Order: sequence, then C-alpha cells, then structure tokens
Amino acid sequence: MSLFCDAKFKFLQNHPFIAEIEENCFVGYVAGRFKLQIILPDFPQLDNMKIAVFDALQLVNTEEVSKNGSLDEYMENLINFLTGRTTPPAKESNPDASAILAILSQLEQLKKEHHCQVHINSSLSQLKLSRFKGDDQHFLELARASETTFSVISHSLPDLGSSVELFMYPAAPEAHTTQFVRVLEQLEEFYSNLNTLDQLCYVVDPTEVDTRLTWRIIKFSQKVFLKISLHPLQPSSIEVAFIGPTDEIELLREQYNGKLEDWDPDSDVYTNMLRIFEIMSFPMRTDDEADAIDCGICMSHRDERGKIPIVSCDNEKCSLVFHIDCMKQWFLSLKESKTFFAISIGTCPYCKQKLSSSFDMLLRCL
Repeated sequence: MSLFCDAKFKFLQNHPFIAEIEENCFVGYVAGRFKLQIILPDFPQLDNMKIAVFDALQLVNTEEVSKNGSLDEYMENLINFLTGRTTPPAKESNPDASAILAILSQLEQLKKEHHCQVHINSSLSQLKLSRFKGDDQHFLELARASETTFSVISHSLPDLGSSVELFMYPAAPEAHTTQFVRVLEQLEEFYSNLNTLDQLCYVVDPTEVDTRLTWRIIKFSQKVFLKISLHPLQPSSIEVAFIGPTDEIELLREQYNGKLEDWDPDSDVYTNMLRIFEIMSFPMRTDDEADAIDCGICMSHRDERGKIPIVSCDNEKCSLVFHIDCMKQWFLSLKESKTFFAISIGTCPYCKQKLSSSFDMLLRCL
C-alpha cells in the first residue's frame, strides 16, 4: 500500500463518521446533526481545501477553525467547534444520520468492489454509479425512495424481455448494484457479438453505439442491407430482416433460411453469418466517405437524421438508392401513388420502374 493510500486509510479509520464518495471528496455527519462536505485536492494537505457545513438548513461559518497543523488536528478542532455550538438547528425533514452513514458506507464498498465511480448530489437524494471496471458506457442512476432505499430511474441495460423484471421495487444501493453487475456479466457474449459487428461491418444504423440497443443494420451490398437483432440473454437466437430489391433479398432470405439449421453455437454471430452467405467478409466502413453513395433525390449521403440512403427499386439497371424519408416524400408528391395496408406503391424517381415499400416499417427499423 502506498504512503498516500495508507494516509487516507488511517484518516477514514480515525473519522468513521465520514466517507469518501469521490477522489478526495468526503461527506458525513458530525454529532448526528451537522452535515459536512470536505474537498481536499492536495490530500492530506489543507492547501486549497473547501469545506461546507450545514446545521440542518443553515450554513455554518467555520472560518474561525484554525487550519494550522495537520489534517487530523484540523478535524479535531472542527469537531470541538461544532459540538460546542448551542444554537438549536432549524427544523428539516433530513434522513436519520445513521441511515446516511450506512448508505455512504455501502457506496464506498461498492466503489472498491466493482471499481466504479460514484456521484452523489448534495442532498443525498440521487446517486449515479458509472465506469464499472473502467467501462465508460454503463451506468446506474438511483433516486431516494425512503431513508434506506432507492428506486432505479435510469440504467444502460437493454430490454431483456417481459420474462425478466429488473429493479421493480425500491431497495438498498447495494442490492440494485449487485443485480446490475450480475446482469452485465450475463450480457458479455451479447455485447461481444455486437462489438464484432461494429468492428468488422459497415454499420448503417445506429450511427452511435447505445448499450440499450439490441440490433445493427449492416451493409451487405450496394443495394442490400441486413438488420440483425440479437436476444440479450440468448445471443445465438437472432432475427434477420432484409432490405433491398425484391429479387435479391428473396434469394438471400431463401439461402439464410435453408442454412439456419447449420448454425454453430460455438461460433459468434459474425462467423455464422459469413458461413451462411458463403462470403469471406462483409463490407466495412471506410474513414473517408468521399466515395459514399448519395441519395438520388436530395443528392446527399446523409440526411437530416444522419441516415444514409438504403431504399432502391427492383430495376437491375437502376443504380440509384434513396433515403427513406426522401422516398416517402417523393411518393406523397405523386398523384398516381397509392397505399395498401401500409405498403406504399409508386415509381422510381430515376427509371420510373414501379416501386413498393413499407416506409413506416423501415422508419421504425431505423
């Protein structure tokens, strides 16, 4: 143990009424009455120290407490100063001091056990745990429900289906965090599969990684795209939707369905998809979008939502592709276009070939 860590350990041991919630940031209760927050950027030196002490709703002036000497000496002077106050505190519906100390102790233990960061607001009414084992993407946010329990108000986990119920009832931060970490461990294969698709495929959507999403839309060829949806707890149980010219996607769908029974559970999703479609690799995204294909209507590669063109007609000689929104607006402008059971029927803006598509379904896919 380093001298720095040893000094902090002894400091917390000598003052069990406080806890470290962030690096060199300490909170606690003195005499079951005074709520304090101390920030020591140069721990254990008192230089640049910031301290706030509240007697219920009232801010206590601690300027007369001497800062000459060590940190332990300052804490002793501060405690003597506070316990010597005779002014009765203002009434406040504060949680019991022992309950707050128990929560702070839990958070300190959770931070050490799961190597996460803990953020807490000044009233101790909301908590956020993040960077579990250094992962920037996952987090758990809690709001106080009672003196000792919290409700989960937000988290980074995907929807696990109706059969799995998470964080339904208020509980201690330790219980919620334990359940959160346990689920994260069960999702390792799921996230590994998605990460492989992100790294080795041209992912059309989502444009930014979101740990709560369970799908990716990848480019298969110039006019064909696949939407791959994974079940978080059963990553090998996937659904594939095909987007593109009717003849092409029908052949691919037939090939996929015919070889699905040969799925190898010991291989990842990416490897199985290569085997099914008998290809060496999927198209990959390049850093330079200079060669990217533009929409045949707005003449831009990305639309206002950041989406690329993926809709095309069935004419093999027509090389144009279009944004979903652009094509939907084009159909709306045609007098002869029709819609039957959510399927829109019109013509290609370029070759005038008949084109049908469920734009609303495609928009939901994206």
